[in-house]
Amino acid sequence: MNWTTEAWAAINPLYQKIIEMPFNQELMKGILPLEKFKFYMAQDAHYLVEFGRALSAISSRMEDPDNMLAFSNFATGAIVVERALHEGYFKQFGVAEGIKPTPTCLLYTQYILNRAAMGNVEEAVAAVLPCFWIYKRVGDYIYQHQENPDKNPYKEWINTYAGEEFAQSVESAIQIADAMADKASPSLKDKMTDAFVMASKLEWMFWDSAYRQEYWEV
Repeated sequence: MNWTTEAWAAINPLYQKIIEMPFNQELMKGILPLEKFKFYMAQDAHYLVEFGRALSAISSRMEDPDNMLAFSNFATGAIVVERALHEGYFKQFGVAEGIKPTPTCLLYTQYILNRAAMGNVEEAVAAVLPCFWIYKRVGDYIYQHQENPDKNPYKEWINTYAGEEFAQSVESAIQIADAMADKASPSLKDKMTDAFVMASKLEWMFWDSAYRQEYWEV
C-alpha cells in the first residue's frame, strides 16, 4: 500500500466531517449566506499568498529538477490562477481588500510555512498536500451532488476545484508525495503522516472559522 492511501485512511473520518459541515452543505445547495462566503474568500485570498510562498520554498529545496519545476508551477497556480477566481468574486460580491487574517488562518499559514522552511522536505510536501487533495475531493463531491448547478451563485468556485486542470495538479502532488515516501525511513514516513493529519485538521478549522466569521476578540 502506498503512503497516500494510508494517509487518506487516517483522515477519512475528518474528511467526512468536512463535507458534512454547514459551510460546504450550504455552498453545495447554493444557500450559503453571502456574508459567510465573502468572509471565506477574503481569508482564502490571504491564505493563497502564504500557500504560494510555502510551495516556492519547497520547490527550492527539491533535489529532483522535475519536482522542483512541479512545485514552482504549483506556486504559480496558487498566486495567479486561483487568485483570478478570487478577484472575480471580489468585484462581483464587493469583498473588501486587505482584511487581516483570522486566528485560524494565521495558524494554518504559519504551520505550512514552518514545515516548508524547517521540516524535512518530505514533511513539507505532506503538509501542503491536504490543500490540494481535500479541496479536490470536496469540489468533486459538491459538483456531483448539487441540485441546480446553473443557478448556484458559487458555481465558479465549484467548477474550479472540480475541474480537470486542478485535478492534474492534485495527481502530480500525490505522485510526488508517494515517490518521496517510498524512499523515506519508517520514522520519516510517520512524520509525513503527522504533518498530513495536522494540515487536514487545519483545513476543517479554516472552513469552520469562515462559517462562524471568526474574529480577534482582543
